[in-house]
Amino acid sequence: MPDIDLYSASAVPLEMYFNQTNLSQGTGFIWQVDAEFFLITNWHNLSGKNPLTCKHLSPTLAEPNAVRVWWNLRNNLGRKGAIDYPIRDSGDLPLWFVHPVHGKKVDVVALPLLPPDDADPHPINTMPQLDLLTTIGMDVYVLGYPFGMVQSGGLPIWKRASLASEPAVAGTAGAELNMLLDTASRPGMSGSPIIQRSWGTTMMANGDVAVVTGAATKFVGVYSGRIQGSDPIDAQLGIGWPPFFVTDIISGKRRDDH
Repeated sequence: MPDIDLYSASAVPLEMYFNQTNLSQGTGFIWQVDAEFFLITNWHNLSGKNPLTCKHLSPTLAEPNAVRVWWNLRNNLGRKGAIDYPIRDSGDLPLWFVHPVHGKKVDVVALPLLPPDDADPHPINTMPQLDLLTTIGMDVYVLGYPFGMVQSGGLPIWKRASLASEPAVAGTAGAELNMLLDTASRPGMSGSPIIQRSWGTTMMANGDVAVVTGAATKFVGVYSGRIQGSDPIDAQLGIGWPPFFVTDIISGKRRDDH
């Protein structure tokens, strides 16, 4: 078995379908609470709509009613097997959870699902993490599948970015809900986990200095694509959502009504 970074197993490629028609590709990751599993991705991936305008993303005006999740196979890290999951109930209402206060204004959802017996879900919140110091200007990585592209073995692309806005104020009273990243991402990376990675001497959030053996990692948010400018020379800015929104959504268990 090659030496594969464990966090490469955290991101899973997604395909959104209306019946048998493939509408789009995206990325997600798994979150575990006790015996429950949740697929974390973007609202716009599962709804098929722009969360700001509610306009359809597909030129066909179709909305997804299923998501195909490419799971990592157990004892075969990097190899994938697909399972299709319904994302709407018999009354055509969404099965996913949105933020209990902000709803779709936070472009993050949690879809309850059950991994197949032969899959290893690699929930990102169960992976080794340290509370690293996270400040504006620091490098982070967006782990996803641009244009559905995968590395050999079905592994994600690690897209480098830097924090372009103050991450500590995102989602606080009077501030924007999201943070900004300086990166040039591509379609298919929406829903990717954002992680911070450090090696060697490392600053911790409490001000301590730690010497790390190997790599230290911190989950810092959910990616939802880039701000679309009208000119190709506009700033390449991506949108990220702070990690506490994930726990808010799962604990709130508010079904979407769109």
